[in-house]
Amino acid sequence: MLSTGEILLLNQLLYCPREVKERRIAGGYQENTIGMLVHQWLAQPVPDEEECGICMRGKEWNCIIRLIAENPRLSPMRIQSVHRDEADGGGGGMSAVFADSRLGEAIVVFRGTAAGEWRDDFLGGAATGQADGVSTAQQENALRWYRSLGLSGHFSGITVTGHSKGGNKAKYIALMEESVNRCVSFDGQGFSDEFIIKYRKKIRKRQHIIENHNMEYDYVNILLNDVGKRVYYQENPKKEKGFWETHCPNAFFWFGEENTCFLVRSAKGEAEVMQELNRFLNSYLRSLTEERKIAAMDLFGTLAQIGLGKMEKGPESEEDRDYLISLLLHGENPDVLVYLLAYLLKYQQVQPEFAESINRIGERFGLWPIQRLVKIMEGICDWKYSYVLIGGVGILTEAMPDAFWDRIQSFLKDNYGIAMSGEDLRKMTARISQVMRLRAQIKIIPEAGEDMR
Repeated sequence: MLSTGEILLLNQLLYCPREVKERRIAGGYQENTIGMLVHQWLAQPVPDEEECGICMRGKEWNCIIRLIAENPRLSPMRIQSVHRDEADGGGGGMSAVFADSRLGEAIVVFRGTAAGEWRDDFLGGAATGQADGVSTAQQENALRWYRSLGLSGHFSGITVTGHSKGGNKAKYIALMEESVNRCVSFDGQGFSDEFIIKYRKKIRKRQHIIENHNMEYDYVNILLNDVGKRVYYQENPKKEKGFWETHCPNAFFWFGEENTCFLVRSAKGEAEVMQELNRFLNSYLRSLTEERKIAAMDLFGTLAQIGLGKMEKGPESEEDRDYLISLLLHGENPDVLVYLLAYLLKYQQVQPEFAESINRIGERFGLWPIQRLVKIMEGICDWKYSYVLIGGVGILTEAMPDAFWDRIQSFLKDNYGIAMSGEDLRKMTARISQVMRLRAQIKIIPEAGEDMR
């Protein structure tokens, strides 16, 4: 069977850079060999320093393609099928089948989250509206497509694999489909508590075939409950460490001299700050009622669908700086964000070490809007007039004297550069009051943060 590194190289083919869009695997190369495809790309290499694909430069892409072309096991493999999820509930996710009759092995590869798949990622964190109550539409679409391939009986070994959301789809199929011999996931997210309980028998029976290959600082593989064994890899210290760079599909590779690349296992396993973030997320989700959890996952998915790019630009971006504040004031479901902030503040009280972890995670990934909103809430909670917010706002808003509104307006302006007046100031004050009251009511159960195994 192909090695982990070889399977990771195949995953890269589904992230073909924009510069070779017209020559991607779906563009006339189906039923041809991988070698025929990549040799066409090598004939017109991307300039070394040119940005291409996701967090990748031309030099890295050309190296990956050359390694595939020169690999005697990968190059002869046939591109048997290429698929885009356009079924009901589909978000355009891409997948492909690479097969070698000589080896008797078929590799089914799922690409990471496509433009229309972000919402589905989050819906998988709670009960769903699908027939079984716990699967997502795109997981079920992936399974139906896999079954339509009819691979069983034609190959002695069938491996399903994918990166990020693709890794989750691969794990889902491995649990549901007996014909799969091996699953190799790269930074794929896990499954909800509801899913684990529903399919506990399948998981006990099938999870031994699942391999999770994860980066030590990745923020996607920590989401929800994982199944199968886990291996962690070190990040290359020479590579950028931004929000997208940490999770991009080529993050695993260390590029060496003479067009080589390799993987480096982490002796320490998963980074401690990511373990702490994992425990917080589990604890938060388990504090919600089923109805609230569904609403939270729906909102976060919608926000991710339209807003993840707003986390990238840094504190100097006026447009993005107060993105979450705008959502808090004008979003369709502000109660979800209010509760998340209250839970986060209370969690930091009970687990003081987590406060430092949040700062380190925020700085590492450039999550400026989140950091900023948390700092504002912490500052207001410590403000000498905070008792007024708890006691009066929301009940006697209209009766509050002008001096109070002037004070809070000056406080927000002087300390955080936030200028607002009128209706927005009253909305902001009401939200802050809600956060503070909820924080006092919330009870944290530390052990609730461990993954369900």
